[in-house]
Amino acid sequence: MHIILGLSIAEWAETLTALGVLVSAGSWLFKKIALDPLREDIQRLSEQIGQQLKVHEQTLASINGRIKEHDKELGSHSERITRLEDHAGIKEEKENED
Repeated sequence: MHIILGLSIAEWAETLTALGVLVSAGSWLFKKIALDPLREDIQRLSEQIGQQLKVHEQTLASINGRIKEHDKELGSHSERITRLEDHAGIKEEKENED
């Protein structure tokens, strides 16, 4: 029989098998205790971020619509002011001052 460091090959096989079982059990426990809850938390967080992103996109779309409306109103006001200035002769006075 072969003996390595005071143990026979059968004893080494037993020891390595026991170590393998312990490592496997520890790995399984770590997965169940730490990794699975962490994955669930990450999944919930990802869903919440997705929901918030949708809300922000809707808000931005609403704001963009309001900006376009304001741009149209601003253009209309600018045109009306120009007409009033032309009618009142204000532009001519400004041009004479320059």
